[in-house]
Amino acid sequence: MNRFAYSRAFTLIELMVTVAIAAILLGIAVPSFNDFIQKRAVNLKTVEVRGALELARGLAISQRQTWKVCTVDALNSCVLKDGVRLIVFRDDNSNNALDVGESLHADVALNALDLKLSVGLGQTSLAFRGSGEALLGGNFEICSENPSFDFGRRAIVFTSGRIRLSSDSDADGYDDTGGVKIQCPST
Repeated sequence: MNRFAYSRAFTLIELMVTVAIAAILLGIAVPSFNDFIQKRAVNLKTVEVRGALELARGLAISQRQTWKVCTVDALNSCVLKDGVRLIVFRDDNSNNALDVGESLHADVALNALDLKLSVGLGQTSLAFRGSGEALLGGNFEICSENPSFDFGRRAIVFTSGRIRLSSDSDADGYDDTGGVKIQCPST
């Protein structure tokens, strides 16, 4: 009787082929998975930004006072770009900075995302008056800080106070409603 006839092990060649196929599949899947993770992070932060904007509008309406939303630097001053946090606050002295004694209602960490504010007249914050209307319309652009990853979303605030998120359901890089490409920084 042959002693190898009942062997149920893999040969070295079969094992090497299996490992090679697994490596090829992982090489294909990992970049797609990384893109998925980065898109998900941008989408989740976009929803958080919308929530902060809706909170500010709701506070303005319920308290009949002006509430602001902005990204702030380390000194709690509103900035257009490169902020470390997004805050919702009542700016009692209208200096576009969170000062001692002013009401802070929300503080959102930005993590590894780039958030840029675009408002008319060079404003560094979006403000909602007591009627729920925005003082000026504007956008928060949310992008990954990874410059090689070209994907972004936009939270759009209309002067009526309405808040809308951009969408790109056909993956052409353009907002489906406005037809405008969201330009993420390349450096």
